[in-house]
Amino acid sequence: MFFIILGLFGGLGLFLYGMQLASEALQKYSASKIKNIFSKLTQTPAKGVGVGILITFLLQSSSAATVLLVGFVSAGLMSFSNAIGVIMGSAIGTTLTVQLIAFKVTDYALLLVAVGAGLLIFSDKKKARYAGQIILGFGLIFYGMGVMTAAMNPLKDNSVFTNLMLGLVNRPYLLLLVATAFTAIVQSSAATLAIAMSLAMEGVISIGAAIPIMLGANIGTTATALLSSLASSREAKRVALAFLIFKIIGVIAVIPFISPFVGLVLASSKDISRQIANAHTFFNVFITLLFFPVINWLSMLIYKLVPEKEDEIEDGKKVTKFIDENVLDVPDLALWQAKNEIIGMGKLVGDKMLSKLPLYVKSPTDGYLKYLMKKERQVDSLYVEISKYITALAERDLQEDQSQLQVKYLYVINDLEHVGDIVLSLSRGYHRALDEGAHFSGEDIEEFNAMFAKIKENYYKSLEAFSEDNYELAAEVLKGQPEILRLEKNLRFNHFCRMASPEGRTLDSSSTYLDMINDLLRINLHSVSISQTVMGIV
Repeated sequence: MFFIILGLFGGLGLFLYGMQLASEALQKYSASKIKNIFSKLTQTPAKGVGVGILITFLLQSSSAATVLLVGFVSAGLMSFSNAIGVIMGSAIGTTLTVQLIAFKVTDYALLLVAVGAGLLIFSDKKKARYAGQIILGFGLIFYGMGVMTAAMNPLKDNSVFTNLMLGLVNRPYLLLLVATAFTAIVQSSAATLAIAMSLAMEGVISIGAAIPIMLGANIGTTATALLSSLASSREAKRVALAFLIFKIIGVIAVIPFISPFVGLVLASSKDISRQIANAHTFFNVFITLLFFPVINWLSMLIYKLVPEKEDEIEDGKKVTKFIDENVLDVPDLALWQAKNEIIGMGKLVGDKMLSKLPLYVKSPTDGYLKYLMKKERQVDSLYVEISKYITALAERDLQEDQSQLQVKYLYVINDLEHVGDIVLSLSRGYHRALDEGAHFSGEDIEEFNAMFAKIKENYYKSLEAFSEDNYELAAEVLKGQPEILRLEKNLRFNHFCRMASPEGRTLDSSSTYLDMINDLLRINLHSVSISQTVMGIV
């Protein structure tokens, strides 16, 4: 019994490690291409299903596909109903791996290991090394499958184990729960089904026992998304909940038709491992067809269960929307997530702080100053979280272009954080001067607003240039810098002229006003810095 257990868990370890190797290499090799596929081909739920199948098979991970999904929904690049289509497709995509496992390739597993290890160790080319890692991963998957099957062989003659399995077969719901729990622990429905195939091939269990295991594995696989969503955005919670509801209702819908379902599975092949793989595929195709006509209804249900909340970002709570530590091992995806987070940070600084300055100058209040202080704390928190995330990438094996992006992103968040600081500093100085009885002339305020309009335009241009990697737009901000400097000199000259005039009443506010003009100039310098970063001038 000791060696049976050793063989089972040793084989399972090889299987899971092979899955991890293959998944990691596939993600690193295809991540940048996958982002483009996601953005271009998910405009409708039907296309979403197709993309979900392809992406999940390429990534060998429904959780990695889920992370991408959350990012696109959060960024407003995909509607939630279309995202549900991708979830359905990802469920079918996971079955393709199980179909591969069902092929009788265990005899060639060591050949795959040899070829894969050879490419990985002796090749200098990155693509060849990725290919080697993928081949090695699949070799270990198939070899682990063979080890588990061999370990199960003595169990068919073990009366204690066969009686236990007979008891579980008579209690399919208990078998389903055990499979759900096991899948949640190992975080791989393919691993659970591989064990079921090994047991079935040795005649330990029948297809009647394998079906509840398959159903349990489908529910258990949602645990990864659920756990990762607990500390994530509301979009992540919605995606995870949709995944869970999709699987649970699907299992409930299949149970009344279990006899014809088993008949269909038996008719699909004479080989029991192929039958289990087919059952997995049939189930996920069936529930996709069942749910597809009611995608919009399901989307509304999820929104009711996880509704929007006003101003969710509070002190002490999670401030990030996009970044997810689960994808740090896939630098392309992690950098894409970081960029989305930086764009969100830039919009927070622009929409909630910078754009409000003219209103504040016109009607300053204590309440507004407190609002600005709160937003500045949010910006500071974002700066800390994004910095930690980007620097954590340094521990991974980054390519040169990925390392350059890492540095560029650190430059940009530093500029954005400083803009937030400057806006708050400007507002505080203005508020303090008014409290001390200072008078700002109408001409001063009018010219300040005129310069502010140029500064604001350049800020948003630089943010758009960063968002779209638009060199032309970034160049416009750089070319506009001399005009801003001339404008600043004109404002100073006009202000001094008013001070020198007989009716000049701005002496008490002069120092504060000149500081405010200088603050606008500093904000523009940060916009220029962001544009330079976009153009690679760092």
